[in-house]
Amino acid sequence: MMQAGLSTQNAPSIWVVAPHYLIGTIGFIIAALLSVFHYEEFLSYHLTPHILAITHLMILGWVSLIIFGALYQLIPVVFEVKLFSEKLAHATLVLLVTGLIFLIIGFFDFEFKSNLAIDTGATFIIIAITFFSFNTLKSAANSKVTNISRHYITSAVLYLLLNVSFGLFMVLNMSYQWLNIPHTQFLKGHIIVGLAGWFMMLIIGVAAKLMPMFLIVHHLKENYLHRAFYLINTGVLVIFGLVWFKGIHEIVYMIFMLLILAGLILFFMFNYDVYKHRMRKKLDSGMKPTAIAFIIFLLSLLSFIILYFLKGNILFSPGRMEILSGFLLIYGFFTGIILGQTYKTLPFIVWLYHYQSLVGKRRYLVKCSMKNTQRFILGRLPLVSFYLFLH
Repeated sequence: MMQAGLSTQNAPSIWVVAPHYLIGTIGFIIAALLSVFHYEEFLSYHLTPHILAITHLMILGWVSLIIFGALYQLIPVVFEVKLFSEKLAHATLVLLVTGLIFLIIGFFDFEFKSNLAIDTGATFIIIAITFFSFNTLKSAANSKVTNISRHYITSAVLYLLLNVSFGLFMVLNMSYQWLNIPHTQFLKGHIIVGLAGWFMMLIIGVAAKLMPMFLIVHHLKENYLHRAFYLINTGVLVIFGLVWFKGIHEIVYMIFMLLILAGLILFFMFNYDVYKHRMRKKLDSGMKPTAIAFIIFLLSLLSFIILYFLKGNILFSPGRMEILSGFLLIYGFFTGIILGQTYKTLPFIVWLYHYQSLVGKRRYLVKCSMKNTQRFILGRLPLVSFYLFLH
């Protein structure tokens, strides 16, 4: 059964996937409310404890949680194997949510000294990320499939593990001053590894599989993706290496930022080529938000160009361009593409829960059931995860 673009043969239990959608939605709502209550802090130049809390809640409690749940469902598609361990996936969720709660509490009581809540939360999160990384990489190791999506996803998972470990090091270094390197310099590496290494590499890997599948495109220009893979990896790894040394001129960072930028442009070109040669001409309710997200993605690239290469002084006062870039990327592109692909994948997940036993046996009923399930979910998306638990 490939009607929804996903495989049924190795699909995990719905109770592995659904809790991520439920808790991720709650995290998104809380982060949005906090953004409203503390909006004035987004207009300041310096990071504040509230901004740190909101940012990590969006990154870990919304984007990463939804990605974890979606990836558990997509592993059978990309790797053509079952998820290595569903029990490990449950443990990962519990540890990640527990650690995130401690982390948010710690940020709201944040000082540049030892903070038990932050240290505890970061430790739980690192253990959770380690479990997730092992589960994903072990699934990949069990796969005999070799494709560009697999390379992107495995690289992204390794970057995630690196970044959360580096984040804990940054917090401890502020308390114990192991290395006398400015915190803002470390923060640069933390942001680049997180955004370009983890999120963008994962989004590219998943989009390379799902976009042609949903739009029905057979002849792909994967050379775009191969070149982008090497450009982005080179840029991310070199920049992460540079943050450990003092006195590196800003122009050096800019050179390798250009490599990352070139890789992202190639990714956009790949998707534009897919869109141009699609057989399914009419965009459905899942692909329309995705298309809008890619437009916002272009705007976010433009904002980063202004920020890093034109110093951000052309349009806004200092600090405002960083705010605009972050909002476009996290609230615009990441959130937009997650919502769009949720419209595509979540109806299938609910349908699979009810009708998997009928696959290949009662064709008309399966087809009608899929359409009814999709209509139900698209009309009630904010409540769908709650429905799964009550049903």
